[in-house]
Amino acid sequence: MTRLGEAIRPVVAGLIARAGAPMTLRRVGVPSYDPATGEVTETTVDIALAGVLEEVETGHADGVVRRGDRIVTVAAERLQIDPAPGDDLIVGGDTHRVVSVTATYAGDRPAVFRLHVRR
Repeated sequence: MTRLGEAIRPVVAGLIARAGAPMTLRRVGVPSYDPATGEVTETTVDIALAGVLEEVETGHADGVVRRGDRIVTVAAERLQIDPAPGDDLIVGGDTHRVVSVTATYAGDRPAVFRLHVRR
């Protein structure tokens, strides 16, 4: 890890926490079946975070981006899990599905994740 990478990640996390909107990243675990009771239970992990929302330009996309899609930038520094396609992002009571995730690295660890989300 570089010293610059170590210095940049907390700064980025602080800026996004201060300027970003509150949201929740939700990951649904693999459901389990209890044959004795016949019940299916699924576990969820909710992580409160802040993120910066952007509208997506649909004019230059080749059918991958839909009207209403957004890009959400979140700091990687304080996340316990890396976001992944299929996760849900709850913003202001609206649930968005994570379509894709890209990372921007500072050194050998991510500094931010950019989530392509869809309602």
